[in-house]
Amino acid sequence: MVYRPTVRYSEDFREYIDQIFKSTHLDRNQILRLALFVAAHSNEYKTILSKYKKPDVLIPSPIWRIDEESMWRDNNYIRQVDSSVENEIKENPIRLKDQGGIKLVF
Repeated sequence: MVYRPTVRYSEDFREYIDQIFKSTHLDRNQILRLALFVAAHSNEYKTILSKYKKPDVLIPSPIWRIDEESMWRDNNYIRQVDSSVENEIKENPIRLKDQGGIKLVF
């Protein structure tokens, strides 16, 4: 299933995306996905998000790697889980101390 949000933004954003669209082989959806894909790994993005962060809630890290280009390029991308990493997690879980009566085990 593909999530299809309606995006509302200023004329300046529209003009910029149109200029990128005209100067590349990317469609507008790919341009927006690329922006979000890269932003999630960007220190500037994280700094701005932290200004609006709710108290006692962590900003999530992206589940994709910066080298997973198909993630933003392909509309119906399905992540392939590396079985060696999955096995390593199962064999060596990271145990965190009790957090407010809730025990977290990764």
